[in-house]
Amino acid sequence: MTLLSIYRLLLVLHTVHRFGSMRLQCSREFCYFYDLTSNEDTFAYRYIPPNVDILTVENALMEHLDHSMLQGVPSFIDHVMVTNSYALRWVSVPKAVNSLMISTSSLQRIDIETNSTLSYLGIAVCNLVKVPITVQNAQMLEWLHITSCKLQGLNLASLCENGRLRVLNLMANKIRYVVNTSTRYCALYDTLASLTLSENLLTTVNMELFNVLGRMDSLHLQNNKIRALLGQLIHSMLAEVRLDGNKLKDVDLCEWVVPSLSIILLDRNNITMIPKCVKNITSVSMLTLRSNRLSTFTIESLAGMNALRELDISCNKLTTVTLSTEHFPADLEVINMDYNNLTALDLSFIPARSLEVRVSYNLISRFDVNATSRNVSQLSMYQNPIICAWHTPFLWGRDRCNQTDGSVLLVHNEHLRNACHN
Repeated sequence: MTLLSIYRLLLVLHTVHRFGSMRLQCSREFCYFYDLTSNEDTFAYRYIPPNVDILTVENALMEHLDHSMLQGVPSFIDHVMVTNSYALRWVSVPKAVNSLMISTSSLQRIDIETNSTLSYLGIAVCNLVKVPITVQNAQMLEWLHITSCKLQGLNLASLCENGRLRVLNLMANKIRYVVNTSTRYCALYDTLASLTLSENLLTTVNMELFNVLGRMDSLHLQNNKIRALLGQLIHSMLAEVRLDGNKLKDVDLCEWVVPSLSIILLDRNNITMIPKCVKNITSVSMLTLRSNRLSTFTIESLAGMNALRELDISCNKLTTVTLSTEHFPADLEVINMDYNNLTALDLSFIPARSLEVRVSYNLISRFDVNATSRNVSQLSMYQNPIICAWHTPFLWGRDRCNQTDGSVLLVHNEHLRNACHN
């Protein structure tokens, strides 16, 4: 055997040995790199086929995934994922990485190189307690997701330089406050379109903080512990506000100037009356107050909301509703009053063009179908002492109604518990 043959054999044996401590598996578009232990293992990058777009590093066994380990990733890889790496505490991101997702780790620190080309950064299930300061080095960043980690708060000033950031998702952390300590105009203000702070620990929110985010069209604050909304919200582009799943009792919208607002979700709170001045927000097309504590309701409280298409007040404690009035949202299409305690229903005067009424799982024993307005194009009145239903105006009439034996009352409360407390 020649010296050259011996050298080649030793090289093969060395490669086999190194592959023995880690695995690389590739399919058409994906490669999975298992059990990465050191920088030496990155020699396997050379075996990644050029048609692969996504590289997933699974079960990285080191505490620090350093700059050099990601620097060598082939340039044709569009997205790098690091997942199920419980030993990992620190990641250093070179400027050439464009898209990075780190999922299920013990990550406490992430360093992003200056002049980074990173456009997407996702971090899920980690030990970060604040938005990393080096995120400001990623000025090409458009999407930032840090979810199911341990963030304590959000200071908008920490993202002041991120002038391309459009989506910020900080869902399911431990955020207790939102502030903005910046004393200058931030590039962020002109780009951020979507802010998600749902499933955190917020109790009070100063809505004025969001006035500077001039491009924001959606604000998600659902499933916190919010008891109070403070400040004057003045925003020309905001289209959707989610406040469902909080602890609000009284909601005052009298200082909101939001001419583009289309959707307000207030389900699963402790609200006892329709929000003050909500009828001043005439752009709203969907208003939901499911699973609150409303006991009475009059449609006149929404008079003038002529863009309103859908109203959900199901799963409340309603005993009376007033719908037969000329002060009615002109284009209302659906009103959902399922799962309440209504005993009577008057639909004799409905000035909407075509209205679907849902009023199943109530206690309605008084209803005059013959006096019902022809503008009620659909009616669902199941599981009541009177059952009445039609799903097209052509089937409207008394033959669509039946008196029950009253046994529905026996299961009424059980239905309420099962359907409304989810």
